[in-house]
Amino acid sequence: MIPNTIAKHIVTMGVDYHNPKGGIAQVLYAYAQIFETFRFIPTSNSKHFLARQLTGLSAAVKLFVLLLRKQVKIVHLHCASGKSFYRKSLYISICRLFDVKILCHMHSGHFVHFINTCPKFIRRTLLKCDSLIVLSESWKDFYHNLGCPHIDIIDNIILPPQKVGEKKDDGLLHLVFLGNLTRQKGFYDLLQALGKHKDSLSGKVKLHIGGLGDMQAFEQETERWQIADMLDYHGFVAGEEKYRLFTFGDVYVLPSYFEGMPISILEAMSYGMPTLASRVGSIPEIIAEGVTGRLIDAGDIDGIATAIQWFIDHPEARATMSHAAEEMSKKYFPENIERELTELYSRYL
Repeated sequence: MIPNTIAKHIVTMGVDYHNPKGGIAQVLYAYAQIFETFRFIPTSNSKHFLARQLTGLSAAVKLFVLLLRKQVKIVHLHCASGKSFYRKSLYISICRLFDVKILCHMHSGHFVHFINTCPKFIRRTLLKCDSLIVLSESWKDFYHNLGCPHIDIIDNIILPPQKVGEKKDDGLLHLVFLGNLTRQKGFYDLLQALGKHKDSLSGKVKLHIGGLGDMQAFEQETERWQIADMLDYHGFVAGEEKYRLFTFGDVYVLPSYFEGMPISILEAMSYGMPTLASRVGSIPEIIAEGVTGRLIDAGDIDGIATAIQWFIDHPEARATMSHAAEEMSKKYFPENIERELTELYSRYL
């Protein structure tokens, strides 16, 4: 645990994690387990528009009061891009009025494009921070090239696996996709890969889907490619249902166009699932080609199908990958992240 001698000086701000949906919320949920006292101010939630705005404004008031009372030495902000960044820019400006350290934890894989929407303001905001916390060496290079001088790397955190059930023994390769059902996540590329190569994959593969999105578009693509028998849609999954999918799944699939360091991949690895994913964000730093998974270029439809076929044809290699993935995932378990955070906070106190 991060002891109270450190924790009492820190306030963490980010999306409400009590009903975690999305990677940042899951990170914050795990953080709450490793602080002796977790002082947290929610800046947004998954409720309706007005509730989100009121939560954001309330966070600014709560932060100002804490700073006015000199009850904080470090403000740890968890930030995405878009509206999340603009909300955090307000909190950063408030912090600059007081003698506190600002640590801005950058999670978004979209930031490579978001920076171009308002580059002067975004850079100016980033430079107000005492440290940018990033997820990997490649992201450190990205923010360094933006002119940010103080950058720290903290790995993402996952809780140890809670296996539910067992592997299926039905002769199929069970693929698992969890995330928003969008083109940016590569979801429709995945459907197209199954449809385009249906003759060789049908009867050999079952894709388990957990997530929300445009259901009409999903149904249209399923009908277009005539692949309903290859799919099993579970809706939004969390808790025991997610653990069950990870337990019986054979290969995790995430052919995204943008990513930071996907929590879902780290979680899948902890359950012994090799991953098929695209070479974006930090993914090449957590998935070693041919060791813990297979990598493809974003948008490579045939590459997705070829990799799926490889997993079908090489069950022994897949078993070796499974063990390697499970071992590698331990780097992201709480005890290691506790140590990283303790060292980071100690430097800024």
